[in-house]
Amino acid sequence: MAATAPVALAVAGALVGLPPPSPPGPTWQWPVGDGERPAVAASFDAPDERWGPGHRGIDLRTAKGADVTAVADGVVSHRAVIAGRGTLSITHESGVRSTYEPVVSDLSVGDRVRRGQVVGHIGGGASHCAPRTCLHLGAKRADDYLDPLPYFGARRVILLPVP
Repeated sequence: MAATAPVALAVAGALVGLPPPSPPGPTWQWPVGDGERPAVAASFDAPDERWGPGHRGIDLRTAKGADVTAVADGVVSHRAVIAGRGTLSITHESGVRSTYEPVVSDLSVGDRVRRGQVVGHIGGGASHCAPRTCLHLGAKRADDYLDPLPYFGARRVILLPVP
């Protein structure tokens, strides 16, 4: 029976999929809160399907007008207004893109930014954190949404059955 437990765990992992690999340690700096960890208003909730419901990032409590800084060195790969909210994406050397909303920014696509550099500020208007204010921070690799918390050194806990 004991020899079947590792096989059962391997099969279960193959069926549900394994989480994407976490970075080797903290590689990002908090984009709001002057470098200190802000309160997380809403956690990442991966959708079952790419088009399905979920929360594709984390919401960090902050204040309207607060500075937003780059989580790591990178290149601005997107800046636009979507559904009335300013959005910004920065592609990092690892290939991961950090995404920020709602952000008012004067940067242009192609601009290089440094970790901790102010890239914009929290815009006004409606927020999905209303009546409070938050920054929605996402992480993407290609078309896959990732949980941003591991990039700050947080570890995901996975409970496995005990044989």
